Amino acid sequence: MVNRAKKDYALTRRGRAHIKEFDKFIQQTFSITFGNRIRRQIEMYVPIYIACGGTENEALDDILAKKVLRKLESQNPVYMKSKAEELIAKLNEVFGMGEMPQCEGVIRKLANNA
Repeated sequence: MVNRAKKDYALTRRGRAHIKEFDKFIQQTFSITFGNRIRRQIEMYVPIYIACGGTENEALDDILAKKVLRKLESQNPVYMKSKAEELIAKLNEVFGMGEMPQCEGVIRKLANNA
């Protein structure tokens, strides 16, 4: 079933472009990157999530919130708070307004911890 999901619901070119753009922003702003392991996990996770009835953006929201944004926990809390709205704005620009509620929740939580 996993192989069929990977074939039928592979991450789209658009999804890859969004990930690349968001990764570039994260690198420039926070000096962290997704890394090859997380990219491979995204490539495996998204098709399975879609095969189970979700959408590509829902899958990306889930995995980015759990795997990528957790890396921001190691950032200076004051710096994180100062960049939180900019990061949320970038999410909305790249993925669409309101399309990444889990990610937005993680970012707001990190900002409130400062």
